[in-house]
Amino acid sequence: MAAASGWADLDPAAGDSGYPIDVRYTPEARIGRYWGIPVIGYWLRAVALIPHFIALVFLGLAAMLLTLFTWIPVLLTGRYPGWGYAVVGGYLRWGVRVATWLYLLSGTYPSFSGSETEGQHVRVDIDQDRPIGRFWGIPILGIAIRAIILIPHFLVLWLLGILAGFLIWFAWLPVLINGRQAEIVYTIVGGYLRWLTRVGAYLFLLSGPYPPFRLD
Repeated sequence: MAAASGWADLDPAAGDSGYPIDVRYTPEARIGRYWGIPVIGYWLRAVALIPHFIALVFLGLAAMLLTLFTWIPVLLTGRYPGWGYAVVGGYLRWGVRVATWLYLLSGTYPSFSGSETEGQHVRVDIDQDRPIGRFWGIPILGIAIRAIILIPHFLVLWLLGILAGFLIWFAWLPVLINGRQAEIVYTIVGGYLRWLTRVGAYLFLLSGPYPPFRLD
């Protein structure tokens, strides 16, 4: 399987998750072995990502500001606005790409874009055609209630984040030896990023269904 041959190579066995927000990886992606050099590989990737970190700060601020208005079309039409998906959804997509590259789950440097981009080893699918209950568009109350009912997810993600952080300390080893990432890292660390993205999207009204309690 080619390292950057496009989205058709993104974990096809996983199929459709059925949830409007999904994150899929290329588990067979080639990753340069030099990135597996202990400490140095992560450090160099973090330095190389500084332009992305700066861009994400500004895009994150724009996403926060837009969240003050995205409830209006949800309340009026029962749908999240396209411009909201472009900015807020783009922020989530961009952030996942950066985290995936930083944690050695990808061999391709992330693109400077929040839109769908070919040739990446991670894909963030956002179904924009799903309706959202107008109730969630009630100012402040809608997001506040979503935050409350997401508390079980926050607790699980906290524990899962500890496990993912532990695995990251050893994720360089399979890259150094095989030039590929281990499946367990995609399952735990990649699953953590997927779960976190779904919860974030639900909290900020990008999706209607309550997120599932699962890594896949």
